Amino acid sequence: MADRDEMVRRQEALARFGEAALRSDDVQEILTEACRLVAEALEVNFAKVLEIDRQTNEALVRAGYGWDAGVVGRVRLPLGERSSEARAINTARPLITRNIAEEERFEFPDFMRDHGVVALVNVPVFVPGGEPYGLLQVDSREPRDFGDEDIAFLATYATILGPVIDRLHKVSDLRQARDRNAVLLRELQHRVKNDLAVVQSIIRLRAKGASEEARNELRIVGERIETLRLLQDQLYSRPDVDRVAIRPYVQELLGNLAAWHQGAAGSVELRVDVAELEVQPSVAAALGLILNEFTTNSFKYGFDGRPGILTVGLSPSSDDKLVLRIADNGVGFAKQDATARRGTGMTLIEGLARQLGGRTNWSSEGGVRLEVEFPLDGGSDDGATVALE
Repeated sequence: MADRDEMVRRQEALARFGEAALRSDDVQEILTEACRLVAEALEVNFAKVLEIDRQTNEALVRAGYGWDAGVVGRVRLPLGERSSEARAINTARPLITRNIAEEERFEFPDFMRDHGVVALVNVPVFVPGGEPYGLLQVDSREPRDFGDEDIAFLATYATILGPVIDRLHKVSDLRQARDRNAVLLRELQHRVKNDLAVVQSIIRLRAKGASEEARNELRIVGERIETLRLLQDQLYSRPDVDRVAIRPYVQELLGNLAAWHQGAAGSVELRVDVAELEVQPSVAAALGLILNEFTTNSFKYGFDGRPGILTVGLSPSSDDKLVLRIADNGVGFAKQDATARRGTGMTLIEGLARQLGGRTNWSSEGGVRLEVEFPLDGGSDDGATVALE
């Protein structure tokens, strides 16, 4: 019968294994720690976890403690009729071998004899649902009559080990699926980026032989496409594909717009104050298109070639919301022609603001001002878009 110190040591082993299982999602690390703890608790020389390979009908030494290099992860044990491991799995009960020199029922692999193993216990490990995963095996260099307390401890240990292994495998599968999806998403983003570049090339080619009015319309469409292409650049450069750093995106977008409209914007000072924020791609796309429409309209109609200031601000407000403020100190709506006041751009801004879950607040005193307050993650996550009609 195990004495008090032995019982305490085994209870500590179970507790430490539970802590280790909660602390890590690494299967190999957890199984190796499980072997170490069980070997020290029973004061045996070796321990190992064997994993069944259904295709070869073998058991791989998946993890171990005390073994020489070249055993763990490499040695395979056949699960034939003369295998003590196979018998333990088939009977679903622990199997004790007190002295392999006196055992006539089973054959034992050479590596165990080479390590001086004399006595061992095989304990089957089952995952939830009753499917056998493999075995927990402890090995001693001395003949040993493993008692009822020893077997009860090992059975408890194996009962805990099974669900832990199952969880770790599921976590590993989910991580692999996530990584595969991330690769596929990166590939999709790259293709979208290339496709947008192709569309822009087609627009530029078409504009060469078009009328002035058609060229202007094609240029506007090209600017909107460039807004989306810049967003793809931001996504493609980040390790996490579900958030966009909005400040560099806005800065590059506005810089490009100023360059494209350098004739009209050459005397306009651009002031940008955007907080360091990360938003969903759908929010970034809507913000980019709003900025594109307002800024383009200001450069084209807002200043009549006179010097001016165009300011852009984006900052958090209360209740997990953001506020977008865009303003120019130009001529205002009253002096802009009907094309500027009732064009596609204005309609698009209103629709994009609704998509974000916000409303527009316009002012035309001393220029044109727009304020949109909306939830941090936008008002729509279903992929809805605003039609450019």
